[in-house]
Amino acid sequence: MRKPAAIKTATRSLQDFSKEEITRASISAAYQNDYPVAFWRLPNTGEIHILVSFDKVQQLDKVDFEELEKGFVMAPFDNVKNQHLFIKGDLHIAFDFDEVSCQFDFSKAKPSHKEELFIDSFFGYLDTPESQVQYHKRKETLESSLPDYEEFVDKCVTAIKSEQVQKVVPARYMEIDLKPDFDVVDQFMQLGKTYPNAFISLTSIPGTGTWMGATPEVLIEQEGDLFKTVALAATQKRDPEKSISDTAWNQKEIEEQAMVGRYIINCFKKIRLREFEERGPKTVLAGNLLHLKTDYKVNMAETNFPELGTVMLELLHPTSAVAGMPKTTALAMIQEWEGFDREFFSGFLGPVHIDDHTNIFVNLRCMQLFEGKARLYAGAGVTEDSNPAKELQETEIKFNTLLNVMGHHH
Repeated sequence: MRKPAAIKTATRSLQDFSKEEITRASISAAYQNDYPVAFWRLPNTGEIHILVSFDKVQQLDKVDFEELEKGFVMAPFDNVKNQHLFIKGDLHIAFDFDEVSCQFDFSKAKPSHKEELFIDSFFGYLDTPESQVQYHKRKETLESSLPDYEEFVDKCVTAIKSEQVQKVVPARYMEIDLKPDFDVVDQFMQLGKTYPNAFISLTSIPGTGTWMGATPEVLIEQEGDLFKTVALAATQKRDPEKSISDTAWNQKEIEEQAMVGRYIINCFKKIRLREFEERGPKTVLAGNLLHLKTDYKVNMAETNFPELGTVMLELLHPTSAVAGMPKTTALAMIQEWEGFDREFFSGFLGPVHIDDHTNIFVNLRCMQLFEGKARLYAGAGVTEDSNPAKELQETEIKFNTLLNVMGHHH
């Protein structure tokens, strides 16, 4: 029988290993022991986080920030199914530049059996890394037939013109074959380098599979007593010759972003919240794209509303930026016409109660990994003035967020 890992690791420090080595060992050890794991990097920071649960992923009916402990949440686009997933933070490793901080004592006198299993395989992979990193994969589901995207957009425009709905966000996906040397950890690190102002994430969960992405869109942020949310919409390609402040937006885009802002303010009205700070809209850069963004802030102590985050999350998701307006009509159209299950694309995800911060993002510019294949997702906001060919092109530009980093040229 092997000696308990605690004896072996008491004197070991993670400082001798690189970020990549620690990340590789974590995902491999989680895979080997059938544990869920999440990796992320917040926008405009250098710090990478790894969070492992030594138990199965929890399924929640709703996300309640007051009830939840430290961990990582991931929820689907479709709110009805109640498969909000929560990875409890049994092990949290964070590294910024060369500093590694591990909120878990590898030298504890008596780790539990589950902890021991993880520590054993983790240090095993650190000492003898595998050439191919393994992660949780799901069997691929084939959709019967996807609609022609331009026709789909056209249907939405017709519905808007006949005043059934104001805006719809139709989505599509594309599949690519992964290159034989595809390495999930390299891709994650590469996304972080390429898109400093996005939320970069990689989640690998038994039964659910592996998702990776670089999303620009904050859904909810909580830091101490401060609550924040954002209205982000309208898209155009960045012109490197021009300064960002010189960007011109047309009527369609300005109106599309204003709709998202009104939607947030309506949510505040529903809960009779009158004291909030609003800033924007201003042009912001996300990867190779420009968007219009307005920030909203509320002090939860001053407004005496500690549960604001939980309440707003339920009201906001799915937002008009990923579904449309009015929400129920738009969702019904998506359900009927889209032809596939979005699963976690345009759902939400992010760390909960990590160092007194909760950061929840909309899961955009993301992909799902299968055996030898990846499925990339994108959508476009359709309003009365939409042009089907242009919306198709917008989804292509969004696919490129990931394709450019993967060395696939589309």
